[in-house]
Amino acid sequence: MEVRACIEPSVTARAARRATPSDIVQLHALLDAMRREPTRQEFTDLDRTFHRAIAQYTRNPLLLRLLDRVYEIGEPGRRETSLSAARRRATIEEHQAILRAIEARDPEAARAASEAHLDSVLHRIEEQRRRTQARADPAGAEAVEADPQDPKKNSDGDVENAGPAPSPG
Repeated sequence: MEVRACIEPSVTARAARRATPSDIVQLHALLDAMRREPTRQEFTDLDRTFHRAIAQYTRNPLLLRLLDRVYEIGEPGRRETSLSAARRRATIEEHQAILRAIEARDPEAARAASEAHLDSVLHRIEEQRRRTQARADPAGAEAVEADPQDPKKNSDGDVENAGPAPSPG
């Protein structure tokens, strides 16, 4: 997820400069499809398609290949992450903010909207990791506090074996 957070905001800013009117129509269509209450798998696929489309709009094949590889590596974690109705609504709203910035041809607003979306996804991953850890070890769950810089560290700074982080969004 951290790799996405390093790359995607810049990709989104570039897309804001280079997207065509037909590209913007395609993003609207993807958001409309996400609003139609698709299955969990369909929603996840639409989410990935939305982000991939933005990478395509940079007109930079290397950036697209790089993000495809990042998504491929993170795919197992994507499938494990919950997508409640509230989270789906938030994702759609975050995507709408990204789309508005691209449509306005505002690279800095596009970058900021992408950063906000990825921060939201990272927060959700950390929350889900804490809940999973609490279920696995209810007695010790209160002693473990996530370090925002390293969610695998407990309150003593020791590294916990939390497994790979999922990377949805």
